[in-house]
Amino acid sequence: MTGQTQDLLHQALLYGKDEEYLATAVPYLREGLAADAMIIAAIPNRCYTAVRDVMGDVMDMYAPAEDFYRHPVRTIAQYLDIVRGAQAEGRPVRALAEVQWGGASWQTREWGRYESLVNTVFENRGVSVICSYDRRVVGDEVVDHARRTHPELLEGGMFPAYNNAFEHTELYNARCDKTPLPPVPAEAVRMSVGSLDLAGLRAFVKDHATRRGMSAAVIARFVTAVNEVATNAVRHGTPPVEVALWAGADDVLCEVADIGLWHPDELAGYLPPENANSPSFGLWSARMLVDLIEIRAGYHGTRVRLLARKED
Repeated sequence: MTGQTQDLLHQALLYGKDEEYLATAVPYLREGLAADAMIIAAIPNRCYTAVRDVMGDVMDMYAPAEDFYRHPVRTIAQYLDIVRGAQAEGRPVRALAEVQWGGASWQTREWGRYESLVNTVFENRGVSVICSYDRRVVGDEVVDHARRTHPELLEGGMFPAYNNAFEHTELYNARCDKTPLPPVPAEAVRMSVGSLDLAGLRAFVKDHATRRGMSAAVIARFVTAVNEVATNAVRHGTPPVEVALWAGADDVLCEVADIGLWHPDELAGYLPPENANSPSFGLWSARMLVDLIEIRAGYHGTRVRLLARKED
């Protein structure tokens, strides 16, 4: 891929042997070098070592996948910084990626959402990316997400094939947001919010998060995120605004609900805003502060659920 105005190339490589991985990665990188592309690798160390043994150290940037793919919204922000830097130099970007999907169902869903958002966020930015999926590691559910989020598939190092399972970002996100949220448990503690004076809410969240074993550093971020979401609900929602908080084995959850109808778009709060005055700043900053935010909006009201693991 050459030139900064070409369409995004976003392919999924499904492989089961290291030889299959190299059969795709090596010529892909050689093409990038010939085009003076910025070469980025966010892949497991095993894959990086295999490529380096064949080609030498040709990467402009290498980030171990286990470190780079820790939080979908932060990862998008990191990639955007990289792409903007390449654009400033007049260079296209050619990336090798292997997302670390995690084990929980919400992690799988959110990393799938991330893969889908790539199709919109990096459109027309001179970006080419191959996302690899090691069948020895990932299961059928993750492969299904790969098929739904990549316009083209590379099966075992073969030539790209049209993917008739692909779903555009809007449709994919809509499906994610139709996944029912588990009900708020009976043991949740609750508080009503009626004004923008949220000092009482912040104290309420801090107190109960502390009782549930959340570390001090995580509590500070969690309280700020809940405050941002509650502020949006009071300003733009329809009262009453109700807050519920409860704990799981390893995390603390909070839901902010009102009876207003909201129609968030597929990029709501996923992209870094231009400045702190942007309408999306509050939701984006909240997403950056906690592990997960899920939104369910419809004629029965809007529910925003936050999840933060008790320890970093």
